Amino acid sequence: MNHTDRSMSPSQRAQQLSKSQQTTRTATEKTTKTEELRADVLQEQVAVPVIEEELQVGKREVNRGGVRVSSRLVEQPVQESVMLREEHVHVERHPVDRPLQPAALDTFQSGTVELVETDEEAVVAKKARVIEEVVVSKAVTQRAEQIRETLRHTEVHVEPISAVERTNGARGYEQYDADFRKHYEAGPYSTHGYAYDQVAPAYLFGYQLGTSQNFKGHDWTSIEPEAGKAWEERNPGTWEHMKAAVRHAWDKVSGKA
Repeated sequence: MNHTDRSMSPSQRAQQLSKSQQTTRTATEKTTKTEELRADVLQEQVAVPVIEEELQVGKREVNRGGVRVSSRLVEQPVQESVMLREEHVHVERHPVDRPLQPAALDTFQSGTVELVETDEEAVVAKKARVIEEVVVSKAVTQRAEQIRETLRHTEVHVEPISAVERTNGARGYEQYDADFRKHYEAGPYSTHGYAYDQVAPAYLFGYQLGTSQNFKGHDWTSIEPEAGKAWEERNPGTWEHMKAAVRHAWDKVSGKA
């Protein structure tokens, strides 16, 4: 206890102690409220993921068929003509009545005469010959194939909402979803094979244009060049295909339709 405390009366010291306790209690309450507010803010945080697909092209071997070469033995009857010679011995007796000549006396004695018959017969032999070769080979070639695919990505649009807009009940993008889907189904997109997910970014882009303060009060003719340029920067070569969906969303959100 310092000199000042000793000079104070008990009631004054009690009042000072009460004020000190009240100050401490107020500081504690402020700290508690700050922590509660910070906790509320953390609880209200929403993480919106931005997702983008990437194309991955690989290769795999596919069996497309081939050639099976087999051989089998085939028997085929054939015939061919050949000339064969045959010999036949004929014995004939002719009655003769003439005198024996002296020169023929030598034959007037015992003897044997043989005459042999000779025939030809066919001799068959087979000889194998190679008349053809079947060569099977495989050639490898390369070809370039153009892969066409559609990659999707999400676009997160952040727009401030003023108190006046909240009071007047400003409509968000999701409240136009039914109208955009109806326009998609009735238009050429569905008949030409476009899925709604492919056209939805165009409706979102038109909605963003219609709700942007930068284009408020403008007509479509004045903003179309700038809108087309901005679209082409993100989606090259697709503005002419998606322009109708962007225009419809613009007209709907800006009150032109």
